[in-house]
Amino acid sequence: MSGLLRFLTGRVLQVVLTLLGVSLVTFALVHAMPGNLAQEMLGREATPERVRSLTRLLGLDQPWPVQYIRWLALLVSPSDLRGLGALTVPTLELLGIAGSVALVVALGVASLQARLRGSRLDRGIGIAAYVLYTLPSFWVGLMLLWWFADWLLWLPATGPQPAGQSVAHWWLRMILPVLTLVLATVASWSTLFRAAIEEALRSDYVRTARAKGLSEGQVLRRHALRPAALPVITVVGMSLPTMFNNVVAIELVFAMAGLGSSLVSAVWGLQYGMAGYLVLVIAAVTALGSLLADLLYALADPRIQFS
Repeated sequence: MSGLLRFLTGRVLQVVLTLLGVSLVTFALVHAMPGNLAQEMLGREATPERVRSLTRLLGLDQPWPVQYIRWLALLVSPSDLRGLGALTVPTLELLGIAGSVALVVALGVASLQARLRGSRLDRGIGIAAYVLYTLPSFWVGLMLLWWFADWLLWLPATGPQPAGQSVAHWWLRMILPVLTLVLATVASWSTLFRAAIEEALRSDYVRTARAKGLSEGQVLRRHALRPAALPVITVVGMSLPTMFNNVVAIELVFAMAGLGSSLVSAVWGLQYGMAGYLVLVIAAVTALGSLLADLLYALADPRIQFS
């Protein structure tokens, strides 16, 4: 337990230092942008008096260290935390559902390819995965939107809304965004999972299991999937930043109110403070996901020590 506690303490400290570094970089980039932020927010027609008043109100006339501390204080204020929480939930719901579905599908496809290695079905799946991997997620979302919402009229054209919908309607609106993220994720995951499973199938203990007369399905389920779980956990943990990039495009395509679409709106609307908050939230979720992957990695293999 002491080893686990030391491991958690060290990793949490790394997460905190990482977030502080991200906040410093974000703050510096915002203030390095050309022009006067107050002027940009008020428009070119604003009078100098109004610009000076907003500058004082925002604290933009203070030294950078003072502005940075004020910005961090605003970040952890209860009102901002509630607002960010409302934006974070839809994004986490999309990531969680799509990630779970993509994991099951990718493992199933990779296992099938490993059992049918070299067959026409294996080569066909490989080609399809490569083509799907090259397609941008926003294009996949637009095609699904056109096909299922505009042409067949089977599904709503927009994703879940913040309020005013039943559970059944929420799930109906979530289908297309989830399907888009699954297709954008499963292509790369299935290829990497297949390589991990094939490596496990070439091990000595798998050859021993085959010599005992076990079928390929039994060998795969009992002796190959558990060792393959280690690289699978690594792949999933390392894929979080890429999944967040896809979520930004998906939320815009399906008009969802989440972290990704709000970040784009904040940047276009010159709401740099909100944009900085959202960047930090995305960095925090990514860092926590990496921490969870490390814990699962150690739990999946008892030989790995937390110390």
